[in-house]
Amino acid sequence: MGLPLRAFRQSAHDTAKTGGFGKLTGRRGGCAPGWTRAGARTMKRSERHHLKENPLATFLAELSETNWVSTRAVTGAALVVGALIVAGTVFGWQQYRSSRASALLASAMAIVDAPVAATDATDGASGPASSTEPGTPTEFPSVAAKLETAVPQLLEAAEAYPSLSQGIAARYQAAVALSVLGRTEEADTQYQQVMELDGDGTYARMARLGRAEALLATGDYDGAITLLAEASAASATDGAGLPRDALLMRLGQVYALAGQSAEAVSTFRQLIDEFPASGYRFEAQRELNTLPQPGDG
Repeated sequence: MGLPLRAFRQSAHDTAKTGGFGKLTGRRGGCAPGWTRAGARTMKRSERHHLKENPLATFLAELSETNWVSTRAVTGAALVVGALIVAGTVFGWQQYRSSRASALLASAMAIVDAPVAATDATDGASGPASSTEPGTPTEFPSVAAKLETAVPQLLEAAEAYPSLSQGIAARYQAAVALSVLGRTEEADTQYQQVMELDGDGTYARMARLGRAEALLATGDYDGAITLLAEASAASATDGAGLPRDALLMRLGQVYALAGQSAEAVSTFRQLIDEFPASGYRFEAQRELNTLPQPGDG
């Protein structure tokens, strides 16, 4: 419509007031042909009222309002449909990404879970894997060969979909594999990224422990102790994630390895006192028996 509704209504109202005759006759006075101004002035009140309520102008105003409402309804419907299309497209794209990420992770984990030849399962020899179909290994000559094959595929899934849960899981599994292979610095890097990407998630908690072990392997006892202490404190406050008794057990062991006997004794005693039914209780007691106790000469 060329005019806004308010302007169109005013125009229709003005037309109704003059009866529309000004434009029809081309005369500014608005008198119809054959009528005199005097005759117009003596027009009966009912006739003036009839002209004032010009049915054409009234009809046009009503039609305008109806069209305006219809247009708004159509526009609103179009917006809703457009929003649904966009939402459907986004959802479809998310589903595609999730499906693709799951496929990449599953393919990599098939290698991680593949069996190892019994005769060579304990050594680090590498070699081609046997398979019934190309690209589908059924057996690897060693654990090292299996993990060396799995790591690139795990990292491919992790890099392709870093923020999706499948990508985070793939990165964590890659870090674990790198740790087993002795590629400690690479494992530490991947563990750190998992912690950054997963926030307070389960993989972030496990990555904290994995990183502690990676630091321990390099002789960074202080770094390992810090991470284990953080994990233990977190498990005490949020009540979720990793078992606190297991964390205390490992923290006490690392204290002992670092030569911090007093801290180790305190941690083992804390485990025994707080978790008397823990499966780690007897192991903690054995550790205590090997450590110098406070007050010993």
